[in-house]
Amino acid sequence: MPTLDVRILGPLEVRIDGAAVAVPRGNTATVLAILLDEANNAVPLDSIVRAVYGFDVPGDPDTQIQNTVGVLRRRLGPLRDRVATVGRAYRFDIGADELDLLRAKAKDERSRRRRTEGDLSGAADGLREALAEWRGPALADLSGTTVEAIRRRNDEYRLALLERRIDLDLELDRHAELVEELRQIVTVHDTRQRFTAQLMRALHVSGRSVEALEAFEALRARLAETLGADPDPQLRELHLTILRHDPPQVAVEPAPPRRVPAMLPRANARFTGRENEIGLLDGYLDAAEGASGLAVVTGMGGVGKTALAVWWAHRVAHRFPDGHLYFNLRGFDPLTPGADPAGVLAEALAALGVESHQVPAGLDERIGLYRTVLAQRRVLVVLDNARDASVVRPLLPVAPGSFALVTSRDRLSGLDANDGAETVPLDLLTATDAWALLVRRIGMQRALAEETPVSRIVASCARLPLALTLIGAWAAAHPKFSLAALASRLESTTNVFNVLVSTDIASDPRSIFACSYQELGGQAARAFRLFGLHPGPDLTAAAMASLMGATVAEAEAALAELTEVHLADQHREGRYTMHDLLRAYARERFAQEVDAEHRRAAEDRMLEYFVHSANLADHLLTAHGDTPGLEPPGPGVVPEPIADAREAAAWFHTEYEVLLDLIHRSRGPGRETRVWQLAWCMTDYIFSRNLVDDLHAVQTAALEAAERIGDGFKQVVSTGYLSAVRFQNGDDEAVKTLLGRALALADELGEPWAKGFVYYGHCAQAGRRDRHEETVVFARAAHECFIEAGDPLWAYRARWVVGWHQAQLGVLGEARACFEEMMAAVEGIGSPVGIAHTNIGFGLLALKEGRFRDSLEHYGRSRELFTELGLPTALALARELIGDTLEAMGEGPLARSEWREAEGVYLELGSVFELGRVRAKLAG
Repeated sequence: MPTLDVRILGPLEVRIDGAAVAVPRGNTATVLAILLDEANNAVPLDSIVRAVYGFDVPGDPDTQIQNTVGVLRRRLGPLRDRVATVGRAYRFDIGADELDLLRAKAKDERSRRRRTEGDLSGAADGLREALAEWRGPALADLSGTTVEAIRRRNDEYRLALLERRIDLDLELDRHAELVEELRQIVTVHDTRQRFTAQLMRALHVSGRSVEALEAFEALRARLAETLGADPDPQLRELHLTILRHDPPQVAVEPAPPRRVPAMLPRANARFTGRENEIGLLDGYLDAAEGASGLAVVTGMGGVGKTALAVWWAHRVAHRFPDGHLYFNLRGFDPLTPGADPAGVLAEALAALGVESHQVPAGLDERIGLYRTVLAQRRVLVVLDNARDASVVRPLLPVAPGSFALVTSRDRLSGLDANDGAETVPLDLLTATDAWALLVRRIGMQRALAEETPVSRIVASCARLPLALTLIGAWAAAHPKFSLAALASRLESTTNVFNVLVSTDIASDPRSIFACSYQELGGQAARAFRLFGLHPGPDLTAAAMASLMGATVAEAEAALAELTEVHLADQHREGRYTMHDLLRAYARERFAQEVDAEHRRAAEDRMLEYFVHSANLADHLLTAHGDTPGLEPPGPGVVPEPIADAREAAAWFHTEYEVLLDLIHRSRGPGRETRVWQLAWCMTDYIFSRNLVDDLHAVQTAALEAAERIGDGFKQVVSTGYLSAVRFQNGDDEAVKTLLGRALALADELGEPWAKGFVYYGHCAQAGRRDRHEETVVFARAAHECFIEAGDPLWAYRARWVVGWHQAQLGVLGEARACFEEMMAAVEGIGSPVGIAHTNIGFGLLALKEGRFRDSLEHYGRSRELFTELGLPTALALARELIGDTLEAMGEGPLARSEWREAEGVYLELGSVFELGRVRAKLAG
């Protein structure tokens, strides 16, 4: 097993079996630093993105970080598995003896134990060993905001260790020998008061009291000049002690201050009802006297769990003299990820007086320290909005006298069964309490003046506290608005408060939406309605412009107005989203306010927007050629402004599921051509990821569309693509039937391109089975047909196939000519994917000619381009071929490493033939 030695307490160093690993500076080193700073803990991908990019987030940041992690894993070579993927998070697995920071913390812990056992000398030696792990400032050779934060935290930890070590040496009467060291330390850390205090003690006990007083005066002057502050009370007291010539007291490391946290949020002054539930909680608290109590308030979203928990917590706060902790665990928050128990524990420990450098790194260690600090204390802990029991358990106090109150939409039955939790189910308000809650919002005088409308509003709100609160707040803000009119509006809207239990309904009531909607300007109101027509989770200004049939500037202005009044949200730069229930209301408004003709026009513009955007992305990302029969965009259609292949890959990644859904929902009459064109634009992207089921669904829809309009050419293409699906599934008979049908139809049409496409299908499938001679025959036939049809791009594709398989057969002259023609063409049109594939060809040619270094160089260029473009199947092929060249060079272990990388991708993508091929190499 290779040995690993990683050091961050100084310049970043990674060594495997003693050999230095070259970690690229920049994002790769920063990601490594983040993972090492949280060693053995999962770091969410979103947190890494924020830490690496800050506010300057690039397009598709998740993929950027995934690629960076891939680079890091490759540099780690045989230890690549140390960077583990944990859901949407990464974790660096490392032993306590393999990372200098963990070694320092382990030595620190041993020192503490020795101190407790009375072994002062051993404790001091232990801290010296811990401090010896530092070789300079942490991550000294890296830069950036995140790195600087890690550096400050670890350097502060070093200074805290140094202070404790000097305190121990003072206890051991080593005053004289400490003086010179402390003078040097104070010179560097000239405003850190504890070092000056230690110097003063050492000087005074050594009989040099005058110098001790001079050190105090020098510090006082520095503090006044640099910070505008005075020495702290402890230092002033030491100064007076020396002036009185009292023997100074040696400072023993202070225990963490016993802070009394008071973290409860403000209780709702209009809290109403819930007498039964309050009685239950009171009873559970009384019953837990002398033990650690636990209760869980459960109920649907919007039923008032948080309001009850906070109100009750304030009510009983006086029974917990040692403090009150409150944490929102965000378990059902749609906008932010749920809270991490380790992070919450760090906050809790800070609130309880534990300094940041004393907080352990591991979750289990934090749990242990949390329980230790809470021992002998009576603390109330409120854990709000929990998703599941696993998040709650690490945060529960266990000491007698403390009490935990948890709220959740989930029943958290695990806490009931395993932790003895008492459950308080929260239902809708009673009719009386619901009326009282609304009246407390709008005022008794107004309620009595319109008693009947108030009762109607309560009925429309279905006694749900959130709905009553929102309606009451709106009515209170509009005192001149007739409650009768408000009640009529609520009653006239179907399912005004149809709240789904499993969704956050903080902005749900449609009546509230209506109040905001009716205040919108004409263009913004139109954009709001059309938002409900868009099939994706978010949209861009260009998409909205196409839906509206307007300019991008007009769409941006409308979206800005929606965002201003919180009817939409720009959750990423340039991408706007809308809450699901707001979107449902927008769909209702669209259906009710837009006539059939305008609905159809908007739907057509939306479909055309996606076709033209996909066509541009396909053109930039692949060598697929122009979409057959695609005319310029119609009036009001604004395709996405995709600039290059990287943006094209990001666009496909973002919109892929939307495109699939759009093909499914647009299969009706009148849109056959658009459905077929969209399928064409998606196909090469689908091939690049080996998404066989999606290819089948997309091309089946395309074939149905082509058959409905009687377009034989389109039928040939879709039938050919469906044969590729059958081939991947191993159904050779179906492949033969489909290609035969396609060829017969192509002959009947007399279309040379269609005939060439069928031949290309034959050569692609023969090539995947390594039938080289047969492949060359079909590829040449396809090439002739594409030339006849006047399509140079597909002719080059066929020519590349000829070159590849001729190289396999040893016909190297023709292979070189094919690749040179291809390179000239793709460089001329600036196609990165074409350049990458052509380098693959030159790499094989160099391998066959024994030019191994040239081969690796060509394959390496391809790998870089495929990585940047996010094309996993092609990237895996490049890795496999690099392995082939390394094997030919006698570098067996390196070759097998590359093959294993390729094997993992093929396995994940279900690339059956490629997987069998690379496994045969690994078994050889």
